[in-house]
Amino acid sequence: MKLAPLLAALALIALPASAQTRVVTPQDMRASQALAALWRPLPIMTAEAADTACRGAEAEIEALEAALPPVLTPESLARVRALRGLLVIPTAEPSMSYFFPDRSMTWFASGLGAVALIDEGDGFIGVRDAAGTDIAIQYGQAGGRPMIRVQPPQGEIQTFVGCAQTSPAQN
Repeated sequence: MKLAPLLAALALIALPASAQTRVVTPQDMRASQALAALWRPLPIMTAEAADTACRGAEAEIEALEAALPPVLTPESLARVRALRGLLVIPTAEPSMSYFFPDRSMTWFASGLGAVALIDEGDGFIGVRDAAGTDIAIQYGQAGGRPMIRVQPPQGEIQTFVGCAQTSPAQN
């Protein structure tokens, strides 16, 4: 997967001063790394459904990279959407990541968002999207695969399977 050019391009966008002054905890760093993936919707919890959901994940990341606007600004990134699911790309600032939800998640704004650990034991992570909406995410594992449950501000909890990691593996 050729994710390096996308990460390099996104790293060039200046982070807001508030993001740069926040004290980041090791727990927040782990939360950010846990979310760094392309997440696909999982309508039923079976190994076959997860395999089916993850088909083409790397190609989708490459397609999103190719579709990025020539000038990367918060405004231009707000128009970028994943094809299916939620793409999360970490930044050099562990409490900030880029979020690119698909068009079905109209309540989730694309662009730079904040990540903070709420409860590590239960896997609860708080996300504030580019529009300032607070979104609750629960991270876990099922059948050896990373999973998240996302609670929209209003609506039913949605389950996603992690299909392609978007950050380098930790040593």
